[in-house]
Amino acid sequence: MNKLNQPAHVLAVMAAFVLALAAPQGLATNGQSTFVRLQFGGDASIEVPRNWVLLNQNTRRHLNTYSEAVVKLAGINVNQGNNQILVAANAYTLDKKPSATMRLSVRMGSFPTQAEAKNSDLAELRQESEMVLKQLQNSLPENVRGMKLLDVRVEKLGPLYTIVTEKQVDNVSGPEFDRLDVIYVGTQVYKLNTSYRKSEAWMFEPIIRHIRQSLQVKQ
Repeated sequence: MNKLNQPAHVLAVMAAFVLALAAPQGLATNGQSTFVRLQFGGDASIEVPRNWVLLNQNTRRHLNTYSEAVVKLAGINVNQGNNQILVAANAYTLDKKPSATMRLSVRMGSFPTQAEAKNSDLAELRQESEMVLKQLQNSLPENVRGMKLLDVRVEKLGPLYTIVTEKQVDNVSGPEFDRLDVIYVGTQVYKLNTSYRKSEAWMFEPIIRHIRQSLQVKQ
């Protein structure tokens, strides 16, 4: 075989091997998906992996209360009473601490339009995000060493524009990648928060990407 063609040949063999492991039976039988779509009234829906652990309503309310307490301890006066966590799910591998998480919440109120979100001042958003992270440093739990802002941008998620904030959370157990999507739709704002351990990114990055892309919000 020509040496110039060897890399392409190797890649083709590897791709065929991975596909053979991943889904020959699924492609042939079109069996049940490993994701399930959760519908929230007629306004929103999202797909969640079937093997992730769904948190019950009481735990979701505790998370809501916890988030308000943390920001208030940091000197940020934000009430969470009208914020509803629609779904919260955790993925576990070999540890009691979640390897990946997702939370989808909605809040009613007066918000920017999709056009305003599309034309957001990214420099201003980044400055605000840096300021919030700096304030939160003093109210972090003991297992969190610090947080670092990675990116702030506006992108299309399906037909809607989302304001994306990405940060790294340095836990005692290792770094974690955290992403927040903020989507303004009329009198509602949807927030999708996803995270995963960087050491397990090979597994959870594509899963999180699929969860994000599966989000559907009625305009």
